[in-house]
Amino acid sequence: MSTIGLALSGGGFRATLYHLGVIRYLRDSGTLPLVGDIAAVSGGSILAAHLVLNWDRYTGTDAEFAEAAGEVIRFVQHDVRNRIVRRLPLLFPIRLFGKLTGWSAASFTPNALLEKYYRTFLYGDRRLFELPEQPALHMLATNVSDGVMAVFNREGLHIQKREQGETDPFRHVAGQTATIAKVVSASSAFPGFFPPVEIAAHDLGVHEGQFPTESFTDGGVYDNLGIRGFAWLADHCGRSYHRVIVSDAGKPFQILGNAPLGFIAQSIRATDILWDRVWQLERENFGDQNGFHFLPVTHVVDAHEDPHGLHPVVQAEVSGIRTDLDRFNDLEVNALVAHGYEVARSFHRRMGAKALRPVHDGPPWEPLPGRHSVMVAPPAEASHGTARTTGTNSSARLAELLRRSSHRKVWATLLDWKDWPSYLYVAIGLLLFVYLPMRFYAVHRRAEMLTSVIDSIAKGDPDIRLVLDLVESDPVTGWQKLDVTDAAEPTVDDYAGVEILSYSRINDLRTAWSGGLRPDRGGQVRFRDRVVIRLTDDARRQKGVVFRTAIPVEGVEYRQPNGSIPGRVRRVKERAADGSEESRYEYHVDLSDAPVGEPVSLELAAVVRYTSLPAGRLPLVMQFNADLLTVWILFPDDHPYRRYQVVTYPRGQDAAAEPLTSRYTIDHPYGRLIGWSVIMPKRGSVYECRWTGN
Repeated sequence: MSTIGLALSGGGFRATLYHLGVIRYLRDSGTLPLVGDIAAVSGGSILAAHLVLNWDRYTGTDAEFAEAAGEVIRFVQHDVRNRIVRRLPLLFPIRLFGKLTGWSAASFTPNALLEKYYRTFLYGDRRLFELPEQPALHMLATNVSDGVMAVFNREGLHIQKREQGETDPFRHVAGQTATIAKVVSASSAFPGFFPPVEIAAHDLGVHEGQFPTESFTDGGVYDNLGIRGFAWLADHCGRSYHRVIVSDAGKPFQILGNAPLGFIAQSIRATDILWDRVWQLERENFGDQNGFHFLPVTHVVDAHEDPHGLHPVVQAEVSGIRTDLDRFNDLEVNALVAHGYEVARSFHRRMGAKALRPVHDGPPWEPLPGRHSVMVAPPAEASHGTARTTGTNSSARLAELLRRSSHRKVWATLLDWKDWPSYLYVAIGLLLFVYLPMRFYAVHRRAEMLTSVIDSIAKGDPDIRLVLDLVESDPVTGWQKLDVTDAAEPTVDDYAGVEILSYSRINDLRTAWSGGLRPDRGGQVRFRDRVVIRLTDDARRQKGVVFRTAIPVEGVEYRQPNGSIPGRVRRVKERAADGSEESRYEYHVDLSDAPVGEPVSLELAAVVRYTSLPAGRLPLVMQFNADLLTVWILFPDDHPYRRYQVVTYPRGQDAAAEPLTSRYTIDHPYGRLIGWSVIMPKRGSVYECRWTGN
């Protein structure tokens, strides 16, 4: 019996469907059982492996063939490429974790996902040794490590040798336990989207020393037609064929206009030219040899030759359908299968008397008949109407629809409601582009509102403005420094004729912990006092007013704003109860130019070191009556407070301390700021803030 060889070229799912139409015609004409060897590449390998593993169904009844072909079509319509794309961002952190920890993440790669889909939909866990002897399948891949052709078949792996002149130009590795799914994924690993597939000794079922791990990629890189496999079978394996049918679904070369190309486009164009030239050379090399017969997808069958075929304008668009692994719709499936069917029949007719079987007539086979059928009835003769009123020809509409299929679909098919990662990305998109912007806008609006409120409060309460200025900068820079003079005796407190409207103090502890010090151990404390007074007696203007420190301090430096009411500082040394010498400071203010009956603001900034300050406590002793007392304490970022309490007690009786009922308190959420206020503070009382912290 005559033997036929069948080569199935690469070309993504377009090739898979086109070859399915060729296979169907070979089956209908009785030629398929004569096929002895099949060499397949990339998209051709997808169908070829399923074909030989289900040979009895493909050569059986119409129902059995339709059932087997339906499995391939369901896989082609599963949107494999986009499903892998949707999972790539989710795989990245897993693979990164594997690299950092040394854990193998080989099952979380694009190739592993492709292999999983092949195993789930088409091949299960079938191995190379389970391939049938007849017809023999030879799946071609490109060995990236050596840059040569590799062939996977029932006997294992055959890798082309780079050295010339040897009896057998292929190195044989008897690894027959490689899964069909892994081999097909290597044969169809299109460069750029899929990285090379690594095949190790354990994948082939051989010992480690027999085969080093090598990388394989799409067989179309070396030979996209599969005819090199038949040259090897004929020259070195003793095979002979009555003829070799080459089903060529390769992409036709596109002629471009004069539009300029960018750097990347130039590189892609150069690759297209190189591949097209290799394809031409392969055709020229094997086309002249007796026995090789090509069935190109670009062939247009004349309507006079085959009245049942697609219209020529439709066939011209079929050859331009994209080469991809995304979802092919029903119309694209029917068009490619039907075109493969009629091109195979056209080749059969041209064989004439050399044909081994008679030509099978009738309409081409459509796997998905119905609403998306491509079998268009010829238009009836129009007895009425004009060119202007006649509707669009059905073949023209079909051609227009198929023309859209030439473009690779990326954004339009990025999400699929049947695939769960789509919901995850929608949720992430809503989070990033809806929820977070809304939250940011809400926070921004709230911040604006709070800023407006703070500004409004600051206009009415200068203390808040001073606190904000201290947080952002040092507002006393440029103030006039006051000299300190010594005095033998303290000045007697006398506030007759002076009404103190408010007294505020801002304690800045942000430098008190520097150099290993603390506020209670000599750390510098900055404070800023603001007193608003009003003179009620004109005679008082000549006496001025004196403010004294109630707690011993040292290392004092005083400053006051330029142009303010003049003042001077005196230091008075006194004996403490234990006999030690303590320094007290007096701030004398000249009120000779102050108006009577109007508020006058006095401001003073100082840097001091306390000599006897309890840990975690900062007292303020009231030495005069006032209408309002306000105190602020700023803490450094690295020493925030955790909890605090404001207490009051008579001077010298801290055991009698009780919680203060204040006008308001401010508790910063991160332990950076304390603020409190009290109305009508009592002279001789101590108002003390106590805190715990790091």
